[in-house]
Amino acid sequence: MRCNLFTPLSFRIWLLACLWLGLSLPGYSVAAQWLSIKKTDDSQLMIDKQSLLEEKPYVKAWIKVDYRQPQKNIESVDRVYTHAKALWYFDCDKRKAATIQVFQYEGEELVYSAGITAKQADFIEPLPDSEVEITQQYVCKWQNKEKQRAEAAAKRAANLVMPAVASSKDKPAAPDSVAEPAPAPDAAPAKPADKKADGKPAKDATATEANATKSKETTAKSKEDAAKTGKPEKAEAAADHQKPKDKNKTGAADDKSWAYSGEHGPDKWGSLNPEFAVCNAGSQQSPIHVDNTITAALKPIKRLQKFPIKNIALKDHSLVLDAGSGNMMVLDQKPYQLKYISVHMPGEHQVKQKSYAAEMQMVHEDKAGHRVIIAIMIEEGNAHAGIEKLLGSLPKDKEQSKPLTIRVTPADLMPVKPAYYRYSGSLTAPPCTEGVQWVIMKEALKVSKFQLASLQQAIGAPNQRPLQDSQGRMVLE
Repeated sequence: MRCNLFTPLSFRIWLLACLWLGLSLPGYSVAAQWLSIKKTDDSQLMIDKQSLLEEKPYVKAWIKVDYRQPQKNIESVDRVYTHAKALWYFDCDKRKAATIQVFQYEGEELVYSAGITAKQADFIEPLPDSEVEITQQYVCKWQNKEKQRAEAAAKRAANLVMPAVASSKDKPAAPDSVAEPAPAPDAAPAKPADKKADGKPAKDATATEANATKSKETTAKSKEDAAKTGKPEKAEAAADHQKPKDKNKTGAADDKSWAYSGEHGPDKWGSLNPEFAVCNAGSQQSPIHVDNTITAALKPIKRLQKFPIKNIALKDHSLVLDAGSGNMMVLDQKPYQLKYISVHMPGEHQVKQKSYAAEMQMVHEDKAGHRVIIAIMIEEGNAHAGIEKLLGSLPKDKEQSKPLTIRVTPADLMPVKPAYYRYSGSLTAPPCTEGVQWVIMKEALKVSKFQLASLQQAIGAPNQRPLQDSQGRMVLE
């Protein structure tokens, strides 16, 4: 770190006074978060992520360089220093930078300080591969992402996209074995449709013949309305209230109303149903390619995953596991309950240019219905004991759910290493609700080639949504 700035005596006194008051960095009192951006045998270059700030037309940041060998100060050759801190300003449009303040230390002792204002500074183009040029690349990349994120936020506000709060329309279906029981045969009959076709209230709601007639009229009217408005027909709960609604894991009212290919495929989801509009119009859709990431020193997620999975089903284009109750995780100091686990083949997310054979998604919700999904990538390797137990318990028929008699917990399906990526996205199937927090584990789960083939055979056709535009979203790691 070199600096040849002329420092007026009054300014030098001000800087030293700031240090005397206990400020580790003058003018900047927030706890620093130093991120290493280049390390060699001779030195280590770091940037304080907390100090990154736009001060138009510049971006400013504090940097620190630690040296293995003492460095000579170019203004006072008798002074040497082993590390330095400096405030740099960057003009990303012009690709120029300037040093505004600099502090040099020998051990813990301050041996030199200097500073000027941004107006007095001489902005120059950094030398290729220099410390300034390397830092400038990082800072300008950060600035570009901030601009993209602001534009995406403005676009979301213009589209009035609702947050990902689970509702009765997009909560996962309960497996057959835990669905609400149908009323007993001698129970009072459910109310038919509120009104007759002529709009008058029904006078004899208990008459079987009247009920049947009204049911037919309601169904006919539903179809007629659907033809006029282009909206899907309402579920015929009035005609047959004992049948539970067949909701898929992401909320579509009818599993056949959308698909992963053909005329009801992903590119058509947004136009199939008004409730699916965000699938095409949203700006935070998933899955994405996890590539450009920002190091944020994410803490390991707290998980409680010791309670066994209740049921296993082949439904809704997927292998779905009902998590029962008790399993949970804590993110941002908020508890989320694990609701269900689904398996996608091939894997939906792509990580650092790599695609995966499959992807397991653990869907959590808090009391308000906000979602967090832990995604575990699956690749070929040795046989996996937990997956083998699931394969041995698969139901024989599609759309069938059965209790899991052998003990398998969510923890049995997690990788060992806790590192992960994090970003904000959406459900990957209709209604594509946004505001979902994604936690993508870095370590993949390894399963055998035979197990992969068995999973594919059970699921059937591929159930992978294509990658979506990241829209400048930041991915943390």
